[in-house]
Amino acid sequence: MTRPHKTDQHRNKAQVICVAGALAVAVFLCALPASTQDLMAQNRGAQDLVANGEYIFNLAGCVGCHTDKKTRGPRLAGGRAFKTDFGTFFSPNITPDLDTGIGKWTFADFRQALRDGLRPDGAHYFPAFPYTSYTHMTDDDISALWAYLQAQPSVSKPNQAHQLNAPFGWRWLVGFWKALYFEKGPKSAWPRGRYIAEALSHCPECHTPRNWLGGQKTDMAYGGTQKNPEGLTIPNITPDLETGTGKWKSGDFEMLFSIGMLPDGDFVGGVMGESVSHSTSKMTLEDRKALITYLQSVAPVHNQVKPKKAEKSGTDAW
Repeated sequence: MTRPHKTDQHRNKAQVICVAGALAVAVFLCALPASTQDLMAQNRGAQDLVANGEYIFNLAGCVGCHTDKKTRGPRLAGGRAFKTDFGTFFSPNITPDLDTGIGKWTFADFRQALRDGLRPDGAHYFPAFPYTSYTHMTDDDISALWAYLQAQPSVSKPNQAHQLNAPFGWRWLVGFWKALYFEKGPKSAWPRGRYIAEALSHCPECHTPRNWLGGQKTDMAYGGTQKNPEGLTIPNITPDLETGTGKWKSGDFEMLFSIGMLPDGDFVGGVMGESVSHSTSKMTLEDRKALITYLQSVAPVHNQVKPKKAEKSGTDAW
Protein backbone atom coordinates (compact mmCIF):
# COMPACT_ATOMS: atom_id res chain seq x y z
CA MET A 1 0.00 0.00 0.00
CA THR A 2 1.29 3.44 -0.92
CA ARG A 3 1.78 5.81 1.98
CA PRO A 4 0.12 9.24 1.71
CA HIS A 5 2.57 11.93 0.69
CA LYS A 6 3.59 14.30 3.51
CA THR A 7 2.09 17.23 1.62
CA ASP A 8 -1.25 15.40 1.45
CA GLN A 9 -1.01 14.64 5.15
CA HIS A 10 -0.42 18.30 5.97
CA ARG A 11 -3.26 19.36 3.68
CA ASN A 12 -5.67 16.89 5.27
CA LYS A 13 -4.59 18.03 8.72
CA ALA A 14 -5.17 21.69 7.78
CA GLN A 15 -8.61 20.86 6.44
CA VAL A 16 -9.50 19.06 9.69
CA ILE A 17 -8.30 22.05 11.71
CA CYS A 18 -10.35 24.48 9.59
CA VAL A 19 -13.49 22.38 9.95
CA ALA A 20 -12.90 21.99 13.65
CA GLY A 21 -12.38 25.75 14.00
CA ALA A 22 -15.58 26.51 12.14
CA LEU A 23 -17.49 24.07 14.30
CA ALA A 24 -15.98 25.60 17.42
CA VAL A 25 -17.09 29.09 16.35
CA ALA A 26 -20.57 27.82 15.56
CA VAL A 27 -20.80 26.07 18.93
CA PHE A 28 -19.54 29.23 20.65
CA LEU A 29 -22.14 31.42 18.94
CA CYS A 30 -24.91 28.98 19.72
CA ALA A 31 -23.80 28.85 23.34
CA LEU A 32 -24.11 32.61 23.74
CA PRO A 33 -27.17 33.85 25.60
CA ALA A 34 -30.05 34.76 23.29
CA SER A 35 -29.76 38.42 24.36
CA THR A 36 -26.10 38.53 23.27
CA GLN A 37 -26.91 36.92 19.93
CA ASP A 38 -29.69 39.45 19.41
CA LEU A 39 -27.30 42.30 20.25
CA MET A 40 -24.74 41.04 17.75
CA ALA A 41 -27.43 40.78 15.08
CA GLN A 42 -28.60 44.29 15.89
CA ASN A 43 -25.05 45.61 15.56
CA ARG A 44 -24.65 43.94 12.18
CA GLY A 45 -28.00 45.38 11.12
CA ALA A 46 -26.98 48.85 12.30
CA GLN A 47 -23.69 48.63 10.37
CA ASP A 48 -25.55 47.58 7.23
CA LEU A 49 -28.02 50.44 7.67
CA VAL A 50 -25.21 53.00 7.99
CA ALA A 51 -23.43 51.57 4.95
CA ASN A 52 -26.63 51.80 2.92
CA GLY A 53 -27.13 55.31 4.25
CA GLU A 54 -23.71 56.32 2.99
CA TYR A 55 -24.69 55.19 -0.50
CA ILE A 56 -27.94 57.17 -0.33
CA PHE A 57 -25.97 60.13 1.02
CA ASN A 58 -23.64 60.01 -1.99
CA LEU A 59 -26.45 59.70 -4.54
CA ALA A 60 -28.26 62.62 -2.90
CA GLY A 61 -25.18 64.82 -3.16
CA CYS A 62 -25.45 66.04 0.44
CA VAL A 63 -21.77 66.77 0.97
CA GLY A 64 -21.56 69.26 -1.89
CA CYS A 65 -24.31 71.54 -0.59
CA HIS A 66 -23.63 71.23 3.12
CA THR A 67 -19.85 71.79 3.03
CA ASP A 68 -18.40 75.22 2.37
CA LYS A 69 -15.31 74.17 0.45
CA LYS A 70 -14.65 77.70 -0.77
CA THR A 71 -13.63 78.72 2.75
CA ARG A 72 -12.42 75.22 3.69
CA GLY A 73 -15.28 74.82 6.11
CA PRO A 74 -15.78 71.59 8.10
CA ARG A 75 -17.51 68.70 6.33
CA LEU A 76 -21.32 68.91 6.55
CA ALA A 77 -21.19 71.95 8.84
CA GLY A 78 -23.00 74.11 6.30
CA GLY A 79 -22.31 77.72 5.36
CA ARG A 80 -22.08 77.29 1.60
CA ALA A 81 -23.59 80.33 -0.11
CA PHE A 82 -26.06 79.98 -2.98
CA LYS A 83 -26.58 83.32 -4.70
CA THR A 84 -29.89 83.49 -6.53
CA ASP A 85 -32.31 86.04 -7.96
CA PHE A 86 -34.23 85.72 -4.69
CA GLY A 87 -31.22 86.48 -2.50
CA THR A 88 -28.47 84.39 -0.94
CA PHE A 89 -29.20 81.09 0.79
CA PHE A 90 -26.73 79.46 3.18
CA SER A 91 -26.78 75.71 3.72
CA PRO A 92 -27.27 74.55 7.34
CA ASN A 93 -25.12 72.40 9.60
CA ILE A 94 -26.34 68.79 9.35
CA THR A 95 -23.81 67.19 11.70
CA PRO A 96 -25.21 65.68 14.93
CA ASP A 97 -24.00 68.62 17.00
CA LEU A 98 -26.53 69.27 19.78
CA ASP A 99 -26.40 73.05 19.66
CA THR A 100 -25.71 74.03 16.05
CA GLY A 101 -26.55 70.90 14.04
CA ILE A 102 -29.34 68.33 14.02
CA GLY A 103 -28.28 66.53 17.19
CA LYS A 104 -31.54 67.32 18.98
CA TRP A 105 -33.68 66.22 16.06
CA THR A 106 -35.73 63.05 16.19
CA PHE A 107 -36.10 60.76 13.23
CA ALA A 108 -39.62 62.15 12.84
CA ASP A 109 -38.13 65.65 12.51
CA PHE A 110 -35.73 64.45 9.83
CA ARG A 111 -38.43 62.60 7.92
CA GLN A 112 -40.68 65.65 8.10
CA ALA A 113 -37.92 67.84 6.65
CA LEU A 114 -37.41 65.58 3.63
CA ARG A 115 -41.00 64.48 3.12
CA ASP A 116 -42.90 67.68 3.95
CA GLY A 117 -40.34 70.46 3.68
CA LEU A 118 -40.99 71.53 7.26
CA ARG A 119 -38.62 72.44 10.09
CA PRO A 120 -39.01 70.79 13.53
CA ASP A 121 -40.93 73.90 14.66
CA GLY A 122 -43.36 73.48 11.77
CA ALA A 123 -42.12 76.42 9.68
CA HIS A 124 -41.63 75.94 5.95
CA TYR A 125 -38.23 75.32 4.44
CA PHE A 126 -37.44 77.38 1.37
CA PRO A 127 -37.36 75.17 -1.77
CA ALA A 128 -33.68 76.01 -2.25
CA PHE A 129 -33.49 72.86 -0.11
CA PRO A 130 -34.57 70.24 -2.69
CA TYR A 131 -37.20 68.54 -0.55
CA THR A 132 -39.36 68.75 -3.67
CA SER A 133 -37.24 65.81 -4.85
CA TYR A 134 -36.37 64.17 -1.54
CA THR A 135 -40.06 63.88 -0.70
CA HIS A 136 -40.17 61.01 -3.19
CA MET A 137 -37.61 58.94 -1.25
CA THR A 138 -38.82 55.71 0.33
CA ASP A 139 -39.08 55.44 4.10
CA ASP A 140 -36.28 52.84 4.08
CA ASP A 141 -33.90 55.20 2.27
CA ILE A 142 -34.77 58.06 4.60
CA SER A 143 -34.08 55.79 7.60
CA ALA A 144 -30.72 54.72 6.16
CA LEU A 145 -29.69 58.32 5.43
CA TRP A 146 -30.64 59.32 8.97
CA ALA A 147 -28.52 56.50 10.42
CA TYR A 148 -25.52 57.60 8.35
CA LEU A 149 -25.80 61.27 9.33
CA GLN A 150 -26.13 60.35 13.00
CA ALA A 151 -22.87 58.39 12.72
CA GLN A 152 -20.87 61.41 11.46
CA PRO A 153 -18.62 63.57 13.64
CA SER A 154 -20.29 66.50 15.36
CA VAL A 155 -19.11 69.98 14.39
CA SER A 156 -20.01 73.08 16.36
CA LYS A 157 -20.66 75.74 13.74
CA PRO A 158 -23.65 78.10 13.97
CA ASN A 159 -25.88 78.43 10.93
CA GLN A 160 -25.81 81.62 8.92
CA ALA A 161 -29.09 83.41 8.27
CA HIS A 162 -30.29 83.67 4.69
CA GLN A 163 -30.07 87.08 3.04
CA LEU A 164 -33.25 87.18 0.95
CA ASN A 165 -35.07 89.91 -0.90
CA ALA A 166 -38.62 90.79 0.18
CA PRO A 167 -41.06 89.17 -0.17
CA PHE A 168 -39.11 85.98 -0.88
CA GLY A 169 -37.80 85.81 2.68
CA TRP A 170 -41.29 85.47 4.17
CA ARG A 171 -41.57 81.79 5.06
CA TRP A 172 -45.33 81.77 5.35
CA LEU A 173 -45.56 82.50 1.62
CA VAL A 174 -43.87 79.16 0.92
CA GLY A 175 -47.13 77.47 1.84
CA PHE A 176 -48.78 79.06 -1.20
CA TRP A 177 -45.77 78.09 -3.33
CA LYS A 178 -46.13 74.48 -2.19
CA ALA A 179 -49.80 74.48 -3.15
CA LEU A 180 -48.75 75.34 -6.70
CA TYR A 181 -45.60 73.29 -7.20
CA PHE A 182 -45.05 70.72 -4.45
CA GLU A 183 -46.07 67.12 -5.20
CA LYS A 184 -45.51 65.31 -1.93
CA GLY A 185 -44.97 61.62 -1.24
CA PRO A 186 -42.75 58.59 -1.88
CA LYS A 187 -42.51 57.04 -5.33
CA SER A 188 -41.57 53.44 -4.64
CA ALA A 189 -43.27 52.32 -7.88
CA TRP A 190 -40.99 54.43 -10.07
CA PRO A 191 -38.43 52.57 -12.21
CA ARG A 192 -35.01 52.59 -10.56
CA GLY A 193 -33.55 55.04 -13.07
CA ARG A 194 -36.26 57.61 -12.50
CA TYR A 195 -36.06 57.16 -8.75
CA ILE A 196 -32.32 57.89 -8.84
CA ALA A 197 -32.76 60.90 -11.13
CA GLU A 198 -35.76 62.54 -9.51
CA ALA A 199 -35.83 61.41 -5.87
CA LEU A 200 -32.18 61.01 -4.92
CA SER A 201 -29.90 62.86 -7.34
CA HIS A 202 -32.60 65.53 -7.98
CA CYS A 203 -31.47 66.12 -11.60
CA PRO A 204 -34.59 68.14 -12.58
CA GLU A 205 -33.83 70.69 -9.87
CA CYS A 206 -31.02 72.00 -12.08
CA HIS A 207 -31.87 70.79 -15.58
CA THR A 208 -35.52 71.87 -15.74
CA PRO A 209 -36.19 75.57 -16.46
CA ARG A 210 -38.25 77.55 -13.95
CA ASN A 211 -40.77 80.39 -14.02
CA TRP A 212 -40.37 83.69 -12.18
CA LEU A 213 -41.65 82.12 -8.95
CA GLY A 214 -39.08 79.35 -9.07
CA GLY A 215 -41.56 76.65 -10.08
CA GLN A 216 -40.39 74.03 -12.57
CA LYS A 217 -41.76 74.16 -16.11
CA THR A 218 -42.64 70.49 -16.19
CA ASP A 219 -43.46 70.53 -19.90
CA MET A 220 -39.76 71.27 -20.46
CA ALA A 221 -38.38 68.71 -18.00
CA TYR A 222 -34.61 68.26 -18.37
CA GLY A 223 -34.58 70.82 -21.19
CA GLY A 224 -31.91 73.03 -19.65
CA THR A 225 -31.88 76.77 -19.12
CA GLN A 226 -29.75 79.72 -20.08
CA LYS A 227 -29.92 80.95 -16.51
CA ASN A 228 -31.14 79.01 -13.51
CA PRO A 229 -31.91 80.71 -10.15
CA GLU A 230 -28.19 80.73 -9.33
CA GLY A 231 -27.40 82.34 -12.67
CA LEU A 232 -25.84 79.17 -14.07
CA THR A 233 -26.19 77.92 -17.63
CA ILE A 234 -27.60 74.39 -17.45
CA PRO A 235 -27.51 72.11 -20.53
CA ASN A 236 -30.39 70.34 -22.20
CA ILE A 237 -30.08 66.63 -21.39
CA THR A 238 -33.19 65.39 -23.16
CA PRO A 239 -32.68 63.10 -26.18
CA ASP A 240 -33.37 65.91 -28.67
CA LEU A 241 -31.12 65.33 -31.67
CA GLU A 242 -30.23 68.98 -32.27
CA THR A 243 -30.17 70.67 -28.87
CA GLY A 244 -29.91 67.81 -26.39
CA THR A 245 -28.13 64.49 -25.99
CA GLY A 246 -30.00 62.62 -28.73
CA LYS A 247 -26.77 61.70 -30.52
CA TRP A 248 -25.10 60.40 -27.39
CA LYS A 249 -24.56 56.69 -26.95
CA SER A 250 -24.88 54.87 -23.64
CA GLY A 251 -21.10 54.79 -23.41
CA ASP A 252 -20.98 58.59 -23.62
CA PHE A 253 -23.21 58.84 -20.57
CA GLU A 254 -21.14 56.19 -18.82
CA MET A 255 -17.94 58.19 -19.36
CA LEU A 256 -19.65 61.35 -18.15
CA PHE A 257 -21.03 59.80 -14.98
CA SER A 258 -17.92 57.80 -14.12
CA ILE A 259 -15.05 60.21 -14.88
CA GLY A 260 -16.74 63.41 -16.06
CA MET A 261 -15.65 63.20 -19.69
CA LEU A 262 -17.90 64.55 -22.46
CA PRO A 263 -18.22 62.96 -25.93
CA ASP A 264 -15.86 65.62 -27.38
CA GLY A 265 -13.13 64.65 -24.91
CA ASP A 266 -13.56 67.70 -22.69
CA PHE A 267 -14.28 67.32 -18.99
CA VAL A 268 -17.14 68.82 -17.02
CA GLY A 269 -16.57 71.46 -14.39
CA GLY A 270 -18.68 73.59 -12.10
CA VAL A 271 -21.66 72.01 -10.39
CA MET A 272 -21.68 69.00 -12.73
CA GLY A 273 -18.07 68.33 -11.87
CA GLU A 274 -19.12 68.25 -8.22
CA SER A 275 -21.98 65.92 -9.04
CA VAL A 276 -19.64 63.48 -10.77
CA SER A 277 -17.15 63.64 -7.92
CA HIS A 278 -19.61 63.31 -5.07
CA SER A 279 -22.40 61.28 -6.62
CA THR A 280 -22.52 59.65 -10.05
CA SER A 281 -18.97 58.22 -9.91
CA LYS A 282 -19.94 56.42 -6.70
CA MET A 283 -23.02 54.74 -8.14
CA THR A 284 -23.02 51.03 -8.74
CA LEU A 285 -22.76 50.00 -12.38
CA GLU A 286 -26.36 48.81 -12.25
CA ASP A 287 -27.61 52.15 -10.95
CA ARG A 288 -25.66 54.13 -13.55
CA LYS A 289 -27.14 51.95 -16.28
CA ALA A 290 -30.63 52.48 -14.87
CA LEU A 291 -30.09 56.25 -14.76
CA ILE A 292 -28.78 56.30 -18.33
CA THR A 293 -31.70 54.23 -19.58
CA TYR A 294 -34.14 56.63 -17.96
CA LEU A 295 -32.49 59.78 -19.31
CA GLN A 296 -32.54 58.31 -22.80
CA SER A 297 -36.28 57.68 -22.45
CA VAL A 298 -37.50 61.13 -21.36
CA ALA A 299 -39.45 63.27 -23.83
CA PRO A 300 -37.18 65.25 -26.18
CA VAL A 301 -37.30 69.01 -25.65
CA HIS A 302 -36.04 71.29 -28.41
CA ASN A 303 -34.29 74.02 -26.45
CA GLN A 304 -31.02 75.53 -27.60
CA VAL A 305 -29.40 76.53 -24.35
CA LYS A 306 -25.94 77.42 -25.64
CA PRO A 307 -24.36 78.21 -28.98
CA LYS A 308 -23.03 75.11 -30.71
CA LYS A 309 -19.50 75.96 -29.60
CA ALA A 310 -20.06 77.14 -26.06
CA GLU A 311 -17.64 79.46 -24.35
CA LYS A 312 -15.93 78.05 -21.28
CA SER A 313 -17.04 79.40 -17.96
CA GLY A 314 -16.32 78.31 -14.43
CA THR A 315 -19.93 79.07 -13.51
CA ASP A 316 -21.53 76.82 -16.10
CA ALA A 317 -22.89 73.45 -15.10
CA TRP A 318 -20.74 71.75 -17.72
